[in-house]
Parts: sequence; structure tokens; C-alpha cells
Amino acid sequence: DMLLSISKQTYGINKRLLSEHGFEDWQTQYVPHGISAKRIHKVHPDNEHFKQFESKFGLDKYKFKVLYLNRNIRRKSPGDVALAYKHMMDKLTPEQRKDCCFVWHAAPSDENGTDMKAVCNTLLPEYPVIFTHDIKGSFNDEEMNYLYNSVDIYINLASNEGFGLGSCESLHAGTPIVVNVTGGLQDQCGF
Repeated sequence: DMLLSISKQTYGINKRLLSEHGFEDWQTQYVPHGISAKRIHKVHPDNEHFKQFESKFGLDKYKFKVLYLNRNIRRKSPGDVALAYKHMMDKLTPEQRKDCCFVWHAAPSDENGTDMKAVCNTLLPEYPVIFTHDIKGSFNDEEMNYLYNSVDIYINLASNEGFGLGSCESLHAGTPIVVNVTGGLQDQCGF
């Protein structure tokens, strides 16, 4: 009876197409994801629990951390993200490289994706990569909030994205995002 869209782009397409087929205005609505500020928010860097979290995962050793937090599947372009990180690192001085880390918070291997450990061993053999699942599988809400707060940038190069919950949560933590102009990611960038 009703079609709810999580991105403005999808809503616009549905509204235009459905109106041509006799659907009424009320039958399609835009309903974006919601993020609770109680769950994801800016954390003060002196917070003791936050500092313990960073230490546990080795995140306190780096000044600049890039986060990949998506499912390891083809449309999320995980290999492209690793390659982009390599290109960035290659342009830095050896001294600057020591301060950077690629943080991978997804399954390192997926039958619908790729073996990211093999990709990183090939593309980034000299650059630090932290696979969070090797230290601890899934994170609770507090740990996810700390992760978003610990990193300096979140990257999502998905070829198509319905909404992009990880990027929206990053923004709620005050962490900048690098995203493709696709689907709901456009909404988060104000396009």
C-alpha cells in the first residue's frame, strides 16, 4: 500500500514513476534513518574509557586513522579503498607514514567480497593496518562510538548505497567522511 524510501534520491524516483501509474502522493514517503545522540556522539579525548579503548586496539599509536566500516562485498569497493589509502600513503614522507593507520572494521574475508588481508599484504605491506575483528569480533554501542571518535576520517566508496549508516554515524561523532555521490550518501552531504 505504501512505499517508504530511506534516501531522497529513491524517494524522488519513486514519486515520479509511481505518479505516472496512478499512485497517490500518500503512497510514497521519505523516511531517513535516525541516529540516537545517546548512542553516537562526540567523546572528550580525555575520557578514561575512551583512552582504554584506543590503547586496547593500538589506535593510540597513530595521529591519523582512516576507517573502513562496511560489509566486505563487491559493491562496497573494499579493494578500491585499500588502493586509495596506498596512493595517499605513497605521497607522504616516511616520517608522516609512521603516524598513519588504516583501520578495517569489517569481516576480513567474505564469500561475497574479497580476502582483504591478502589485498593489504600485497598493496600495503609496509603500512600499518588494524583488523579490529582479529582483536575482538563485533563491537557494542559504546565501542562503536569510541571507534568513530578515534578515527580521523571515514571512507565509503560504495558504487551504490541505499543510505550509508556508517557514514551518518561518523558525522554524528564529528568525524569527517569521504564518500561517493550515490544514493543516501548524497543526503548526508547536503546534495
